[in-house]
Amino acid sequence: MTAFIVRRVLMGVVVLWLVSVVTFFLIHLAPGGPSAAISFDSTAEQREALLKQFGLYDPPLVRYGKWIVGTVRGDLGVSYNQGLPVGQLLMQRLPNTLTLGLAALVAATLLGLLLGTLAAVYRNGWVDHVVSTISTLGMSIPGFWLGIVAIILFAVQLRWLPASGIVSSSGAGSLVDRLRHLVLPAGVLAFTLMPNVVRVTRSALLEVNRADYVRTAKGKGLAPGTVLFKHAFKNALVPVLAVLGLVTTALFSGSVVIESVFGWPGLGRLAIEAANGRDYPVILGATLLAGLIVVVVNLLVDLLYAAVDPRIRHE
Repeated sequence: MTAFIVRRVLMGVVVLWLVSVVTFFLIHLAPGGPSAAISFDSTAEQREALLKQFGLYDPPLVRYGKWIVGTVRGDLGVSYNQGLPVGQLLMQRLPNTLTLGLAALVAATLLGLLLGTLAAVYRNGWVDHVVSTISTLGMSIPGFWLGIVAIILFAVQLRWLPASGIVSSSGAGSLVDRLRHLVLPAGVLAFTLMPNVVRVTRSALLEVNRADYVRTAKGKGLAPGTVLFKHAFKNALVPVLAVLGLVTTALFSGSVVIESVFGWPGLGRLAIEAANGRDYPVILGATLLAGLIVVVVNLLVDLLYAAVDPRIRHE
């Protein structure tokens, strides 16, 4: 197990390095390059000083070398637009993104497991067809469109929930106020992630249901609920855990859109603001942090395999 963890950590380091290389040099392929981020409202002297300060006269390989050495030391550079350390900006937004992502992931997982189980138990029945329709809608409807519809329905028409932000100006940041602001963005994001969990849960349960030990349990006269949850469900969790790693990746790409639609002050919105303002150090930092979180989550999912299925521990 220790050797497995070491291998996965080394693979994660390689993945993060590749992410940094691709992101850094794609930025330099953008029209104008990083030097275009310096405001043209500055005087010639100010622009010259800023270009030298940020090292934008250096060749790309030299800039990348300096940036990657600083990153290893914990220094992600300084924002072109705000003049603040990139690490500080990321840490300010990270808790908000983790809150939104965790809420959406929990909701998508629980709802996906429930609907996937119902679809498997009532295979080819009307329940299965309803679940299939819901899953298809979740996969087909763009997140930004669904977010706009949710705002119009629940915030504008019914006035049940706030339309944007993380707290109300009059809510004083209370827990209830924060939860009310969380419901719409987390719900929309969860609805777009849920279909993956539903499909894998349904397929895994149908496959496990044909296994010999499940048929033996049924032959012994055990109650259907006991057969499902004690014998079938645990073994069906392995592929579900596998898809959660993929869902986490989709979670960060989806949160960029959802945070923009709902004005949620997280990493996704910060990345959009940085892209619009050509704030390249912030773009690099946000991309690398998102990659780090995805790598860590996938490592944790792999470790959970052994807890769910002891056979994997010996492979």
